[in-house]
Amino acid sequence: MVRQVDGKKHSGVFSWVRDAWKVKRRHPPVGSNRDLALLLTRFLVLLTMIIAAFMVQTGFLLEGVSFISAAFAGFWVIFLTLFYMFWERLPLNFVRGALFFALVLYQLRWASAWLILDAREVPVAAIASLLYTPMLLMIVGLMEGQRRGVIIGIAIAVFMAATAQLGSMRPEMNEVALDDPRLGTLIFLLIAVYVFIQNAWSAQQTLLEERGVQAALLQARANTDPLTGLLNRRGMDIAVTGWLTRREPFGVLLIDIDHFKQLNDSLGHVVGDQAIKLVSRALSESIRDDDVAGRWGGEEFLVICQDGDPRQIIAFGNRLRSLIAERSNDSDTPMTVSVGVSLFPLYEHFEETVLRADAALYAAKDAGRNCFRGQWRTETSL
Repeated sequence: MVRQVDGKKHSGVFSWVRDAWKVKRRHPPVGSNRDLALLLTRFLVLLTMIIAAFMVQTGFLLEGVSFISAAFAGFWVIFLTLFYMFWERLPLNFVRGALFFALVLYQLRWASAWLILDAREVPVAAIASLLYTPMLLMIVGLMEGQRRGVIIGIAIAVFMAATAQLGSMRPEMNEVALDDPRLGTLIFLLIAVYVFIQNAWSAQQTLLEERGVQAALLQARANTDPLTGLLNRRGMDIAVTGWLTRREPFGVLLIDIDHFKQLNDSLGHVVGDQAIKLVSRALSESIRDDDVAGRWGGEEFLVICQDGDPRQIIAFGNRLRSLIAERSNDSDTPMTVSVGVSLFPLYEHFEETVLRADAALYAAKDAGRNCFRGQWRTETSL
C-alpha cells in the first residue's frame, strides 16, 4: 500500500493505482515536489544536451546511422541548448509542456526503433529511450502529482511493451537477439515497477509536505490572536527573541485604548471587539516591513520598531496615535489611544524595557490620555 485515503487502508496488488486515483489533484503541486522537479529537469536538460552532442559527433563518424537517428540527435542539441540558455526566463507552463513534448518524442523514438529503423540501430535507440523515459516519468510525476503520474506512467508502460512485442516479431530482429517475445512483458514490468516506486516516494514526499504545512498552520494559530490576526503574547515573545539576536537597540511602544472599560460596559463587547479590531488594522497598515506588532493583552498592544534613536521612536509613536484617532473618527465609535515608548539598549533584560514603556504609558494616561510619553531610563522621562 502506498498511502491511506480518507482514513481507510487498502490492500491488493493494484491498490496503489486506486489510492493514487483518489488522491486530491495537485495541478501542479507546490513546494518541495515542484522545486525538486524543476531541479531534476534542469539537470536532465544539461545531461541530455551533452549526450545528444556526443551522439551527433559519433553519428558522422559511424557508417550505417540512419537519417532519423541523426536528425533526432541534432534536433535535441539545438532545442536543449536554447532551453538551457533561456531557463531563467521560461514560465512554468512552458517547462511542463516541454516535459510532455520530450516524453512523447522519446516514445516516437522508441516506436521508430522497433518498427522502422534498421535492426542494428535498435539496441542504441532502445537503450536511450529506456534511460530517459524513467527520468521523465519521475519529473512528470513530481510536477503533475500522483494521479496524473500514475496514469501517464501506466500508459507509457503499455505503449512501450506493445511496441516492443510487435517489433520483436520482425524477422531481422534475430540479428541483434531482440526477437524474444518475452521482451514486451519484461519492459511493461520494468516501467510499471518504476512507476510504483516513484509513486510511493512522491506520495511520501507529499504527505510529509502536507504535515509540515499543517504544523506551520497550527504553530501560526498558536502564536496569533484570533480576534485581530496580530501576534499574541507568545508570538511576540518569539519575535522579540529574534530581535535580541540582532544585537542592535530597538524601540518598544505600548499602546492602550483610552476608556476601554467604559466603552465595553456602555456599548457592549461587540463594540469593544470592533474597537480592538480597528486599532489592530491601523497598526498592521502603518507599521513598516521590519516592525512587529502584537496584541499584548486585553486592549493593550505592543509594537517593536527598528528605530534606535529616541526622537525617531517618539515620532513613530505619535504617528500611530494620530492615525488611530483619525481612523476612529470615521467609525461609529470614536476613540483615542495612549502610547508609552522606550528604548531597548542591549545591556538589560527585555522585561525591564517593557516595564519602562508601561510606566510611560501610565504617565500618558495621567497626562489626560490621547498622548504619548517616553521613558528611556528609570530616572528620566519625556
